[in-house]
Amino acid sequence: MSRFVESIVACLDCDLLQRIPALPSGVSARCRRCGHKMAFTRPDSLDRTLALTLAAAIALIVANVFPLMELSVSGRQASTTILGGAAEMWRRGQQIAALLCAFCTVIAPAVHIGIMSVILMAARRTPAPRWVARLLRWSEWHRSWAMVEVMMLGILVALIKIAELATVIPGTGMFAVGAFVALVAGMTVTFDPREVWQRIEWKSGALPLEPAMQPAASKVSASAGTGMQTGFALGLVSCESCGLLARPARVGGPGQCPRCGHELSFRKHNAIERTWALLSAALICYIPANVLPVMVTTTPVYIEEDTILSGIVLLYRTGSWHLALIVLIASVVIPLAKIAAVAYLLVTIRRRSAREPCERLRLYRLVAFVGRWSMLDVFVVTFTVALIQIQPLMSVLPGAGVLFFAAVVVLTMIAAESFDPRLIWDSRNEPGGHHG
Repeated sequence: MSRFVESIVACLDCDLLQRIPALPSGVSARCRRCGHKMAFTRPDSLDRTLALTLAAAIALIVANVFPLMELSVSGRQASTTILGGAAEMWRRGQQIAALLCAFCTVIAPAVHIGIMSVILMAARRTPAPRWVARLLRWSEWHRSWAMVEVMMLGILVALIKIAELATVIPGTGMFAVGAFVALVAGMTVTFDPREVWQRIEWKSGALPLEPAMQPAASKVSASAGTGMQTGFALGLVSCESCGLLARPARVGGPGQCPRCGHELSFRKHNAIERTWALLSAALICYIPANVLPVMVTTTPVYIEEDTILSGIVLLYRTGSWHLALIVLIASVVIPLAKIAAVAYLLVTIRRRSAREPCERLRLYRLVAFVGRWSMLDVFVVTFTVALIQIQPLMSVLPGAGVLFFAAVVVLTMIAAESFDPRLIWDSRNEPGGHHG
């Protein structure tokens, strides 16, 4: 049975106005121009997501309390937890990298799970409290920076590398991490944010879906039914937070969403200039990230410095060519490809190119999706350093390159967030498209 009334929105990726019909349970609605998923419904969304969220909270606690893996060599043993890896990086002089690892593997996932628990319980009230709107925005941001699944792959790569030197046994925490990753994936599939937004009391005090809050309803309805009319052409914009179609205070100026209070703007402010600045900084950091060592191995016989590329070669020579390929793609190809791809998009926007907007939008979506996986090598270094501190036989220290590499990952991710994909379509939509 359908649960949502008919609504009109402007696509967040291409700004096309269109009508979303009442959707049967389990059905998705996509933009008819660019294919962006605009809405979907799930059966028993709140109950199922709450059950998965509580289970994920238990799995995250277990993952942080019990060791991820244990190492044994020459009668010496060592083990580490998730926070233990970050703590070891801190002790070895890589405080920034340590804080980044702790945030992406413990803080962001924990905050996301905690906020989701509060949202799902508060949403049972009708109407739901206004502060749920702010929590929904915070939850989405923390979810984008929670990288437990990337950490898990990094641990597996570290296990393969360490297995050449010692016996490594996966711990209880490792299995809990796997369970957490699966449960969070289930939460993503079952959670329907539109159901929560429909329940939230509006910032203005009006209840959800009150007809008086539908701006220029008759004009918008006529434009959305046929043709390729954009929200910008009618002075309307869909809220990036809750999706409500609304009108800012003035054309070209900011405003507030009447439902959630989020700032409304037709295009992200200074998106092109800010993205160029972030890309330039990432490109500068990319060179030392690949030239400087990311790990330094010390034994009574030798001292060996490993760069990202030398680590890939080592994996290949030891027969782990599949892992070598994964690290090559995640740590070398993806960062450089992200910089090149976003630079290409910015150049085509500056030249006001109207060619192949769908293909360019797909390129942007790919960049945004794969960006987080470049953190793989940072996690490999973190957990290798945490485990191999077997004095005087062997010790591994983080190199200067790991900080520059982490900077590349963070800067390119922020650059992708700063970019506004609607700019791709502006030259096609309007001869004087708005490039805010």
